[in-house]
Amino acid sequence: MALGLSSCVTDDSVGPFSKGSSDSTIVRLTFNINDGAQTRSITADNENTVNDITILVFDAGGSLIGSKYVFPVSSIPVDVPVTARSASGSTIYAIANTGPEGYFAGINTIDQLNNMSTTISSPSVLESDGSISGSNGALMVGKAIAEIPNSNKIPITLYHQCGKFSFTINAAAGVTITGYQLCHVPLSSYITDSHVPVPPASTVVGPPAGSDSYNDFAAVSGLNLASLSKTYYVYENLCGSSNSVTDEKSRNSSNAPTTASYLLVNAKGSGWKSTYRIYLGGMTNVANPLTDLTNFNVYRNLNYNCTINLGANGGNGDARVTYTATVQDTRTTAVTGTAVVGTYLYSDGKTGTTTDGHTVVGIVFSNQLSSTEYNAGYTHGYALALKNVSTSTFAYKTTNDESNLTKVQTFSAYYNDINAGYYGTFIMNYDKSNATYPAWQLANNYNVNISGFKNSGWYLPSIGQWWDVCANLGKVDLSGQQTSNKVYGNLYGDGTVTTKVNNAISAAGGIPLNSDGYYWSASELSVTSCVIIYINVAQLYIAYTSKNGGCYVRAVLAF
Repeated sequence: MALGLSSCVTDDSVGPFSKGSSDSTIVRLTFNINDGAQTRSITADNENTVNDITILVFDAGGSLIGSKYVFPVSSIPVDVPVTARSASGSTIYAIANTGPEGYFAGINTIDQLNNMSTTISSPSVLESDGSISGSNGALMVGKAIAEIPNSNKIPITLYHQCGKFSFTINAAAGVTITGYQLCHVPLSSYITDSHVPVPPASTVVGPPAGSDSYNDFAAVSGLNLASLSKTYYVYENLCGSSNSVTDEKSRNSSNAPTTASYLLVNAKGSGWKSTYRIYLGGMTNVANPLTDLTNFNVYRNLNYNCTINLGANGGNGDARVTYTATVQDTRTTAVTGTAVVGTYLYSDGKTGTTTDGHTVVGIVFSNQLSSTEYNAGYTHGYALALKNVSTSTFAYKTTNDESNLTKVQTFSAYYNDINAGYYGTFIMNYDKSNATYPAWQLANNYNVNISGFKNSGWYLPSIGQWWDVCANLGKVDLSGQQTSNKVYGNLYGDGTVTTKVNNAISAAGGIPLNSDGYYWSASELSVTSCVIIYINVAQLYIAYTSKNGGCYVRAVLAF
């Protein structure tokens, strides 16, 4: 899935500039500023408002030789006199909206300034509170090289430290937009543009707060719209390029840099639902930006405009998006993630359809996650381990008694239970340190390295997750069973489903599920019994057994 840009232009910058006389020790700077409400929040109406200005003058050697702070900025244009000693080849920085005087106290060299950064606690803070606590308006930065003294007023153009991403979604007849979320945007940014790669280079420059300094905007859900528009303000994301991209559709999770930012769009139609992923970027940051599909950088001071058209059958209305339709109804407490069922999960957290050149750690079997896991930051889907944790069978619990999980006793309850495994492992602590729960312990200790990306860790799957393994990897419609009151019986009475599930696992480089094998789920039927799944060459069967019985164990994870 790829980001297509209907247009890409720089944000409104200040200018033009008038000229006048100057004192030999005075630098005069003129700013023409778009007027707006004096507020700290950033909106289309006031994103160009300037409330305070700091001028910093450095000589050719990079030493500070003059500075000036102005507040309030009440006239337009404004002249700022700065006392500075004579110097050849000086660099003059003008920085707007840092808040109270003294923000740059202790800055004595240009290198110190260029290594300064701002950090916010969550993506929305940039819009609601600005880059700097106590500031007003969007942080803006401008620079000029000049001789001092200078007989003219020195013009400086201010540029926004942040970027701007605006999108419009249009759905075809019969398609409903149900939600969206902007994901994986940086929480920190350098103040100046000194770290931005000079085109055509696309060097990766992580956020100054570190590689973990990313987060998502809050997900918007519960919509029922045919079209919508939204604007976000975001820090630059200098995540790099991918030469593997040849067209818009190849701007997908397999080719995108790990730290790329993307927009999720949820929609549904008659008999299907989809989650679309559209990557930001796709433009150069030259004076007149050009389309560059290999480029996933999100630059400061660029206004990215994206129009997304959703076709009647999901993805056919827009060449930039792909989708997977499903006949499984959405669970009452589930959240739809971004993963594509049947793709392979790699050791770096990416997914794809080939094993060549990758270390495959699992196979994606569902993009429906429990709300608990989704809110914990696992926003993609579930993956099944490629082999059993052991060749032997083990007990769910060494004693046949209460384990305090919510009891499920019908097919409809089985389908909806995708939370028990995660909850029992990481909330109730039936984990690697608790020998009372051998099956749980083995699943959590599954020895496949998944440290290269954000995930829940391995755990024992709930019966609803086993349901999705059968339905999605087995490519069979089980929606008719989702409301059944049966306690046990055939989930599907055709061995071709077992064959398809095992073929999918084998293609990923895994070991198929045991024929005539009973597998534990994390779901409890009663104080003494647990729900299990029986995988047979002729059928898929849901049953239950005592907690101290013996079944095979295969782990899952959320990512």
